[in-house]
Amino acid sequence: MLASDADAEMLALIEKQANADRIILRQGNFAENPFSDFSPFGFVLLDLGISSAHFDHFERGFSFRFDQPLDMRLDTTQGKPAAELLKSLSEEDLSTMFFQYGEERQARRIARMICEQRKIAPIERTGELAEICARAYPPRHKAKGHAQKNPATRVFQALRIAVNGELDNLRHALATLPQALAIGGRLAIITFHSLEDRMVKLSFRERSQVAQNDPAARSNFLPGDYRLIEPGGITPTDEEIAVNSRARSARLRILERVK
Repeated sequence: MLASDADAEMLALIEKQANADRIILRQGNFAENPFSDFSPFGFVLLDLGISSAHFDHFERGFSFRFDQPLDMRLDTTQGKPAAELLKSLSEEDLSTMFFQYGEERQARRIARMICEQRKIAPIERTGELAEICARAYPPRHKAKGHAQKNPATRVFQALRIAVNGELDNLRHALATLPQALAIGGRLAIITFHSLEDRMVKLSFRERSQVAQNDPAARSNFLPGDYRLIEPGGITPTDEEIAVNSRARSARLRILERVK
């Protein structure tokens, strides 16, 4: 088995597990395909986003549940930490980031409040950013039955995506990994929010040549180099969500190379 991760600490955790000697580990982003020398592949799985360990144990500011330094980098040897982006980006760029990567409705208001706050002191900790997000929302947001998500959820998502270039990496992987599959090989991708899932769905659909209106097309797809497995994607069962509540937003999509 081959396994890679951009985060060196995650690889260190895997090395401590039983049967770790059966796994070849390499540090690197999946967009870089750190195992290109092993291709073609029979099966490739991309588990997008970050792990529960990042939320619960790593003190890099991934979660607003804990007051930590705003870093959010998966590979701490590269790129700029989240606090630096909050310090250097313009109000317009912050607003665009929160809206495009987090689909945040209060993007402009939050961006303006961040710029006002950083005139007084830089925003360097998760608690400071979460408090700004909470103040940006109108009182009715806190009313019973209105908006279940924490006000900081989408902003933290957007900032993490920007810090790590997650959508650019996914876009590159979608353009290159299908060709690295062997005949009969499958590329499976687990997404956790609509931005990722939309990219995967459209890319897979394009490669499998969807022909919804062609009655002669097998399983609604024309013959091509690839085909979809479970075209609508696979979502977790109620039982799986009961065991792991973080799985509720997951969706698995699979593309198979047929020739």
